[in-house]
Amino acid sequence: MTQNYTISFRKGWISTAVSTALLLLGQLVQAQEGSQGNTTIFGGAQMTFFSNHNFVTGGGAQPGVILTERASGNFGVLNFAGDNLTSTGASDAGYVDGYVRKYGAGSFVFPVGDNGFLGQFAASADGVMGAYFHADANTAVTSNLFTGSDYAALPNGGPFATGSMGTNVNVVSTVEYWDIDGPNATPLTLTWDAGSAIGTLTGSDLTKLTIVGWNGTEWVAIPSKVDTTSVLGGTSDLTAGSITTISPLAPDTYTAYTFASLVLPLPVTLTRFTAVAESKTVLLGWSTTEEANSDRFEIERSQNGKQWRLIASVASQGDSKVLVNYSHVDASPLVGQNFYRLRMVDNDGTFAYSQIRKVAFAGEGGVAPYPNPVVDKVLIRQYELVKQVDIVNASGVKVISNQPPSITGIDVTKLPQGIYIVSMTLFDGTISTHKIAVTR
Repeated sequence: MTQNYTISFRKGWISTAVSTALLLLGQLVQAQEGSQGNTTIFGGAQMTFFSNHNFVTGGGAQPGVILTERASGNFGVLNFAGDNLTSTGASDAGYVDGYVRKYGAGSFVFPVGDNGFLGQFAASADGVMGAYFHADANTAVTSNLFTGSDYAALPNGGPFATGSMGTNVNVVSTVEYWDIDGPNATPLTLTWDAGSAIGTLTGSDLTKLTIVGWNGTEWVAIPSKVDTTSVLGGTSDLTAGSITTISPLAPDTYTAYTFASLVLPLPVTLTRFTAVAESKTVLLGWSTTEEANSDRFEIERSQNGKQWRLIASVASQGDSKVLVNYSHVDASPLVGQNFYRLRMVDNDGTFAYSQIRKVAFAGEGGVAPYPNPVVDKVLIRQYELVKQVDIVNASGVKVISNQPPSITGIDVTKLPQGIYIVSMTLFDGTISTHKIAVTR
């Protein structure tokens, strides 16, 4: 194995021509830098391996940690130059504490770590360089092993607020992150172990895991897929594994990378949810146009919109891409106001809530239309609580839309005789729905 030391840091191919004097200098520097049992690459210097390396047996560098300077603009870098090279034997006791760059073709697992923690990543494009930071991205501060103090926030652009998140990102890791650079598109793979706390991050649901990148203002989800077999070997699970971007991207696209948990799409696409007073009961109806791994609908009721109680459970279709209608009758509604919502539960126990619907019975207080049957004008009890009124005929067509209620009521003299649904949207966002009959 030949090593090449250079004094200035630059991106580009490292010359493989090594003069005798430079080689001797490199050996001398290595001997000095390895005086504590490890190899050190100071700021502005580079060391290059032209063949495979094993952190257990050494070879070209002593076994154990290879320490490189991390300071912005003054990197020390370990290069791997050659096609399809491998770096094996990395562990929490043997890795590169700092920046590693690869030159050549073939996927390469970067043996990077930080302060006794291994945090490898993989990429295949020529010229990719990166380092691992076992630090909270909110501070982006790690120990400077050269001085015994801390670096300023790294890389440039840090710190990276984990509370600033893009669409569908739910929680961003505060355990670790990576600085990965390079202009050429490549699949990127991040690895984790038990210390990454992926179970805590995702609520023990590995399907929620994604790679995110810092775009300068927020963490953005990058379409990613958990590798069935980790790039480090073994099956990916909550304690160890790897995840890879679905499409190649230039690492320079983002300033930093880490793990995050996604907000998964709802198990169903709910297109309708109604609650209608009918005699002394409430008829609940809802429709879906798509279901995926859906298990059931739980109907919850409340008298004040705060404390909820399960009153019924209806099995779902499960998997469907067509319109499916559901219904349930609450035969014993509460006296006065009744609030209803659906709890849509997936097969794995995840769930989401529908909007809230409200029903009040005439004569029992609360918002309600009257008289019923009606001849000319529908009056609204407690109309001052109502933002707008919609009236729908038996065919589901709105015949009166966005009508603001008033003390004089709503004129229905132009409506044909028949049964109608009066839907009242309250200022608190709830919807109260009642069935009325228009007569002449």
